[in-house]
Amino acid sequence: MLFIIAIVAVFISTSSLTNCFTHRAIVQTRQYRISMAAALVDRKDPLVNIKERYSGRADFVEISDEIEDYNFFAEADEEEIDPPSKGQTITGTVIEIDDNGALIEIGGKMSGYLPLKEASLTPLKNLNSVLTIGQELTGEIIGSLKGMPVMSLRSAQLIVAWEKALNYRVTDEVFEVEVVEVNRGGAVCDLFGLKAFLPGSHFLGTPSESLIGTTLKVKFLDANEEEGKLVVSQKRALSDNQSVDLIKNAVVGATVTGLRSYGVFLELDGGLAGLLHISQISFDRIDNLENLFSVGQKCKVMILDHDKVNNRVALSTKTLEANPGDMLRNMTAVFENAEETAKKYQQRIEAEKLAREAAAKDIVAGLGGAIDDANVDPLVSVADSIESILASIVSSSETKPNV
Repeated sequence: MLFIIAIVAVFISTSSLTNCFTHRAIVQTRQYRISMAAALVDRKDPLVNIKERYSGRADFVEISDEIEDYNFFAEADEEEIDPPSKGQTITGTVIEIDDNGALIEIGGKMSGYLPLKEASLTPLKNLNSVLTIGQELTGEIIGSLKGMPVMSLRSAQLIVAWEKALNYRVTDEVFEVEVVEVNRGGAVCDLFGLKAFLPGSHFLGTPSESLIGTTLKVKFLDANEEEGKLVVSQKRALSDNQSVDLIKNAVVGATVTGLRSYGVFLELDGGLAGLLHISQISFDRIDNLENLFSVGQKCKVMILDHDKVNNRVALSTKTLEANPGDMLRNMTAVFENAEETAKKYQQRIEAEKLAREAAAKDIVAGLGGAIDDANVDPLVSVADSIESILASIVSSSETKPNV
């Protein structure tokens, strides 16, 4: 009996203990849930604030934004143009320049390329001298390079150059060209990037390598766009100015345009052409003109004579020598003192003229004549007096009776 009672007591105490632990666990669980709920309530405001400050990932957009972006690319695709075809003229903007060419934006997503050699009719060392970033260009498509249109400005420039050249031909104006090459037949000149031929027969002097790089005044002999032929003449350009009056014994500036064995051809300031004969260069002997002169050299010369009928101007430098041979010893000094020396030369010439006139008067007086008119040339009077004396002698001999 006691055993049974002991067992029941143990069971009751065990149940009570179990209930106690179970109740404590329930209470702890409830407390944990309450504390978690409280914590969630406390975190509510910070979460709201974060959501308000941060709208989402930077690389994530709303559906409406995606639709706008889609419309943008759709419009860009609609605006995209087909690549320009060969021979088509387009306008673009320079966006990049390097040593070999320039990148041209020609619309939409497309760019074109302008090679260095296609940028100008005249050779260029680099494009930076003629192009700038942002500059607008109009050119012709001449092909493609790896799918990129290749542009050329030469075609447009060629049209403009021919228009200018033909205008000179119509108006028959004088214009300037630069000599770029010399051959046996004459010289090749540059005119707006076009090649013009100057025949040797229409050049003052003999074309030589020293002409290359110099500028000449010319006129057209022929201009044919269909054949691409341009022929010019220096003589035609200079002959137009030959009607200008020149003062004898005046000193003028001049530029050497050609050398021949017999003299030097020069273009006078004002456009006239003249010849400085080898005998009029110096009082000393000259063996080689090329040792003294070169094409393009600046000089000073004295006008000896101007023949308008034959379009010839005779020039001299030996009259500018203070001492015989100065042109060979110090040509620069001769040109620097040209005006002063010329003045002394004219005074000397005038003094010699007066001396001759005085001598002529003495001769006439000795022959029994007289010069009453001051406007009469004494030398003419002398000649007339001599003729009269000779005529009287002849007449006397004819009338004398025979013995």
